[in-house]
Amino acid sequence: MCEMLTVIPYLGGTMFSFPSRHHPLPAAASKLSFAAAFQQPTGLHPKLDLTFPVDALSPPQPSCVLHAYMTLPSALFIDRYQFSDELFLESQNLAALRALSGEQDLEAPDWVVDSWGSAALFELAHPRVSKGGDESTWTATIPTHLRYVKPSDPSSTSTLSIPAPVVFWACNADEGTKFKVNPFDRENLGYDGLFGTKTMFYHVPPAPAKADGDIENGLLLDLDVPVLNSRFAGWVPMATLTVVLAGFTWVIWKLAGGGGSPAAKEAKKKQ
Repeated sequence: MCEMLTVIPYLGGTMFSFPSRHHPLPAAASKLSFAAAFQQPTGLHPKLDLTFPVDALSPPQPSCVLHAYMTLPSALFIDRYQFSDELFLESQNLAALRALSGEQDLEAPDWVVDSWGSAALFELAHPRVSKGGDESTWTATIPTHLRYVKPSDPSSTSTLSIPAPVVFWACNADEGTKFKVNPFDRENLGYDGLFGTKTMFYHVPPAPAKADGDIENGLLLDLDVPVLNSRFAGWVPMATLTVVLAGFTWVIWKLAGGGGSPAAKEAKKKQ
């Protein structure tokens, strides 16, 4: 009786590799992070500072450009016309407002706004030359504006929780990279739809949470909003209407010759 030898063929695994659009920072730039905080006092025109360490502010590739993508609630908005002035952009360390979507009415109060809010993409004018001087940080400032919010009683302030900006390097992919063949990749799901199909993203993480609550877990920013007390809110329309009617009456009275013209008054004095 002879023994039968069974040979089981080894089926080796197959490894697939697909190019990806989104990446963490490479090891050489891993020390880079950003801190986000509103300038104090905020007032009705809050300014958001994005602060970076100068010694780590180097792009992963020469083609990379630094961007910040903001999602704002309806009570806070961006005035696109501010960013048409090159000198203003330079003073805030901004290169351009690349995209703005959502609610853009500059005059409407928050309680008449139908949209959820707005989203804005900024290109930051990060230093492109070797850093000099004694400064250890570099700051880009994004000006925003508050809408009038619905009066409440008795509180005179309200707190908005605003998502922290998404900060990233947008870089040109190497020639020959084929993102289309990646079955796990999805396009146009967010800000990446504002860039070309050959763009790679290196994400800059937020700095650790601060003790004073400027940034909570790196995800939310708290902003105190002044709110009119509802006990006095009812007087505002009445007072506004009274002032408008008084001004209109005065203009009509003057146009009708009320009080006489200066020339008539001078002639009357000479008589």
